[in-house]
Amino acid sequence: QRKYDHGLHALVGLKETFKDYGEVRNEVRAATQLPAPAAVARRLQLNPGEPVVFIERLRYLGDLPLSLDLTYLVPDIGAAVLEHSLETNDVFALIEQVTAQRLGSADIALEAVSADPHTAATLELPAGGAILMLERLTTLGDGRPVDLEYVRLRGDRITMRGNLLRSES
Repeated sequence: QRKYDHGLHALVGLKETFKDYGEVRNEVRAATQLPAPAAVARRLQLNPGEPVVFIERLRYLGDLPLSLDLTYLVPDIGAAVLEHSLETNDVFALIEQVTAQRLGSADIALEAVSADPHTAATLELPAGGAILMLERLTTLGDGRPVDLEYVRLRGDRITMRGNLLRSES
């Protein structure tokens, strides 16, 4: 099975990342407003229980299931994002469109985990199979946190790559 390179050096959406490999399409499984779980509220600098927009998407490269993305957006931006097609657009591009601002940065954590039953079934993996879990908190250019994602990636289809520079200190 071919593996696709996913860079860790730039803040881009999956569609932008894999534009040279083929068509990325999204199957939107949920798009709703719900009370923010405590951990999500804390990361997005909201009060627990304050509304957030939740989006669950199964993402394909061609016909291959690649990732299951659970996205939490701050309510004002999330509501505007939901007015657009989530099947054909990256959330990052929509955030920039609806805010008329560029994204600024993202804090990420990447780890290998066992797929829970829902993720395994959705990504067509054996129960308990290994996946890559990417947690990403993205901010606007002004530093406001707006997007918290938990992306479950099929590790047998993606290689994460980056270029690290050693500091002078």
